[in-house]
Amino acid sequence: MATVTYALRGLGGELSRDLSVYAYAGQQFADGVPPYLGILNRAGPLAHMIPALGVWAARLVGADELLGMRVLFLGLSVACVVLTYLVGRNAFDSRSAGLASAAALLCFAGFVEYAAGGPREKTPMVLLLLVAFWAMGRRRWVLAGVSLAAATLILQIAFFVGMPAVVVALAVADADAPRQDRLGDLLRVLAGGLGTLTAVCGYFLAVGAMPQFLEAFLLINARYTVANPLLAGLGASLSRLVDGYGLSLVVIAAGLVAVLALSVREARRATRTSRRPVVLLALGAATVGGGVWLSRDFDSWPDLFPLLPVAALGVGAIVAEAQRSLSPRRALALTLAFSLAATALAVSTSVRGRTDTLDLQRAWTVRLESHLPPGARIWSINAPQPLVLSGRRNPSRFQMFGDGLDTYVEDTYEGGLDAFVARIDTERPALVAIGFPRTKRWVNALQSDYRRVGIAPGWIWYASRSLPRSTVTDLRRAGPR
Repeated sequence: MATVTYALRGLGGELSRDLSVYAYAGQQFADGVPPYLGILNRAGPLAHMIPALGVWAARLVGADELLGMRVLFLGLSVACVVLTYLVGRNAFDSRSAGLASAAALLCFAGFVEYAAGGPREKTPMVLLLLVAFWAMGRRRWVLAGVSLAAATLILQIAFFVGMPAVVVALAVADADAPRQDRLGDLLRVLAGGLGTLTAVCGYFLAVGAMPQFLEAFLLINARYTVANPLLAGLGASLSRLVDGYGLSLVVIAAGLVAVLALSVREARRATRTSRRPVVLLALGAATVGGGVWLSRDFDSWPDLFPLLPVAALGVGAIVAEAQRSLSPRRALALTLAFSLAATALAVSTSVRGRTDTLDLQRAWTVRLESHLPPGARIWSINAPQPLVLSGRRNPSRFQMFGDGLDTYVEDTYEGGLDAFVARIDTERPALVAIGFPRTKRWVNALQSDYRRVGIAPGWIWYASRSLPRSTVTDLRRAGPR
């Protein structure tokens, strides 16, 4: 059902700036360029590597590379729903709870959007967090360490959700175990996590890109990323969440509240009984950890992704509680009613969100390219979309300049941002794509040497004045208006 639901949205949704960052990174890695050397990005290196699987698969069968990445991420999204069912069923010893958990994740609008409109790093991060929750429930501590480390190496915020969960799961599961056994389980988690990190570090050492890895993964986030506290603009934050999740935000909130309430209750019971629901208590810790992080830094609705599997499993916990207080028939009716309603909401979200904007972006890029002279180059400023669609490589790894990255370039690029702008003027690419939101720095830099020739969904085209007048005229006629 998840496959059909997500497929209804289609694979032609708009290629946004954020999506194209990971699509372009995947193409570069597939071409042999290590993460961060093709495009500077603050996410983990696996966020660059995973989309390359879709690129390689597409090249193997002669298909479109972006289509290959989107099919891959649709499959990862379906796997998330299936794994949510397994975690919920095992954690609450109830198939109904597993079904409700899966249906809840299925209906989350933001998750539906990225399921068919990837690639986005947050989808595989959710999958690996679910693997970690499953491993905790099964006492597979090595796997828990591996999956948590891999999730963090996709996106750093996964650590603040997964680590509290692992710590609590270890403490609860080993509460009555001998000290030697508890130490052994802790070492297994560390072995899995450090082994994964060591493998990634070994790769960067082998390709000579260890400084770039440390710089992008740790330094930029620690020194240059601009935090946006959730409570500083609570009204605007809530508005963004509603925009991203719509009605499903109610389900998310209910799931998270249920996790917190039930985990507190079970923590109190655990002091008086040997029954200790490992996964539920771990989910409570994950909710607290994720909530603390989001209160520190929240940009928009995708930042809630690390807590989506927790919220979905919280819905399963509600169903498990209902089974204890209702008759089997009523509990089953409640589960089926919610699951059908959630599926209907997911289908509606998927169908209503179906667009063909990608076809327009692709067509405009191809038409503009056809009028360029041989050997002409395209430069991207905050707009990797045309690079992805054309298969071209940007002359610089610096493409993104928001949220502190402009300060990083100013501090680390020889001559600062002024020198970087001057480089564009010196190398004189035929076309420059500037993404939204535009800044006066880039517009002013292009004012004298470039002419605007069209506006595509997500970026503006500028053509060099050094091109023949007839070519500029052709580009204006071929490009979007």
